[in-house]
Amino acid sequence: MNSLSFFSRRRWALPAASLLLLAAACAGPREHARSDSPHAMPPSAARFFATTYDQVNEKYVQPLPMADIAMAGIGNLRKLDLALAVAQHGEQVEMLYDGNTLGNFEIPRRQDGASWSQLTLAMIEKGREFSPHLREADAESIYQAVVEGVIKKLDTYSRYSGREPARDARAARDGFGGIGITIDAKDGTIRVGSVMDETPAARGGVRADDVIVMIDGEPTTGLEIRDVVRKLRGPIGVAVSITLRRSGMSEAYPVSLTRALIVPPSVTYRREGRIAHIRVLAFNQRTTDTLHDALKRAQREIGSELEGVVLDLRGNLGGLLDQAISVADTFLAEGQIVATRGRHRASGQTSYATKGDIGESVPLVVLVNGMSASASEIVAAALQDNGRAVIVGSTTFGKGSVQTVIPMPNEGELILTWARFHAPSGYPIADLGVIPGVCTSGDGASAQSVLDAVRDGRITTAATMASWRAADHSDMGRMKELRTICSPETKEREVEAEIAKALIADRNLYARALQKPTLTAKLR
Repeated sequence: MNSLSFFSRRRWALPAASLLLLAAACAGPREHARSDSPHAMPPSAARFFATTYDQVNEKYVQPLPMADIAMAGIGNLRKLDLALAVAQHGEQVEMLYDGNTLGNFEIPRRQDGASWSQLTLAMIEKGREFSPHLREADAESIYQAVVEGVIKKLDTYSRYSGREPARDARAARDGFGGIGITIDAKDGTIRVGSVMDETPAARGGVRADDVIVMIDGEPTTGLEIRDVVRKLRGPIGVAVSITLRRSGMSEAYPVSLTRALIVPPSVTYRREGRIAHIRVLAFNQRTTDTLHDALKRAQREIGSELEGVVLDLRGNLGGLLDQAISVADTFLAEGQIVATRGRHRASGQTSYATKGDIGESVPLVVLVNGMSASASEIVAAALQDNGRAVIVGSTTFGKGSVQTVIPMPNEGELILTWARFHAPSGYPIADLGVIPGVCTSGDGASAQSVLDAVRDGRITTAATMASWRAADHSDMGRMKELRTICSPETKEREVEAEIAKALIADRNLYARALQKPTLTAKLR
């Protein structure tokens, strides 16, 4: 599983890294080898390493000495050649190959990214004189090795994405220039899987199962799906020509489509009687807008008979912070949504609901499970702590951290944990998660048995919430114990949706399960 992280949409300008370089004093090597390399480091390499070291030093949620950060990166060059090794001795760093000393380099006197970047480059060049593997490695492979070494010093949610993975991640978060289709490789052909509404493809008459024969005059035969995607995507406002073959038509025909901004759909809606079931798959830049569209559609279709909304966050691993806040705000007229706390001065923020959103008066049940993480947990905790929604399902993932996305000089991305977030009642969600007011964990739970427990008062939501919020979050044993109250489950079961609909249909039962808490906890 690729753990999709929870990103802050704040974008940070790259620091103007000083190019003043600290000279490294090198001892003469014990042996000589070729120094030429088919993959010279690009001029931007100094800025890449400086950005990595400076950003971790400045923004990572826990303080780390610059020397520890850079030495972890340099030391991981051995990933490319196990014969390489580095060792710090006082004010010098020794570089070895097969146990032989290649050189001793002075530790920078200035503890900044630019100085350590120059040392990194000097050691890479020295290592290339002796290591054939390092000599053959391209810049991207070296970047990956160094940054992975740094990342090992950080938490599990910080990471680095190279140029291609970062491009895909940006497309998922922010959208891309395209025509609005999904594609499949089937029977040796490239076929249209689906067509998004109100996109260039939909307006151009493209249909699911159409075969894409050519793109801009070039045949698609033998192309990988990734190659097809690259050809279909491009600058917004620029036309692309595709030639289609359709079942029942004797000849293929061309269609010219002008690329538009395409944001992958993250919200689905279906009507279930008088209830709107809205599923949020992820939090990208269009999530709140498409959620509002779904609510408006439900109001049009069902009208005054709309009984309530089921907001399904099961399996939603997160996304953009601002979208989590605005989704929660959609259903809240007042109250705190989330507080973030970190080391960087800009990471400490508290967000509050604003009045006037379209979902405020609608009875609401939120579905969660053990795969509901980060942005999903912010929404669930905000709606629960403000007494706005009944949470149904199993305890959530417990990823209570915010990552900031730092664009890198090579078009990659450095993703750093820079803050922890807290529920409105004050408890940190990291490692604990959000516990549902109505728990469905356990294979023996049926909709009727759970509803009977709510009706009879055997599900004591208020007492459970009080224990949850008052827990000592530094006591990991206690955290694990609390999570067993309603064990996280990754599967989705129909019983959860049945319970949600039954609660909405029975307002007395809904009110009993809601049990608005008294928010007395202090932010820790």
